[in-house]
Amino acid sequence: MNVNVVLVGHVDHDKSTLIGRLLYDSESIKDERAEEIQKLAEEYKRRFEFAYFLYSFED
Repeated sequence: MNVNVVLVGHVDHDKSTLIGRLLYDSESIKDERAEEIQKLAEEYKRRFEFAYFLYSFED
């Protein structure tokens, strides 16, 4: 089943965080990738955010 969703909002209204959380909860992100992103956040002394899952696809 496919679902088309449109998210609209201003900058910093957590659109990327929502999508990242949906990817994580749907187990679309492999555990190894999630651990890698969490380690990078710690390395850069940043608080982990679910938006990082979405940003990781920009590579």
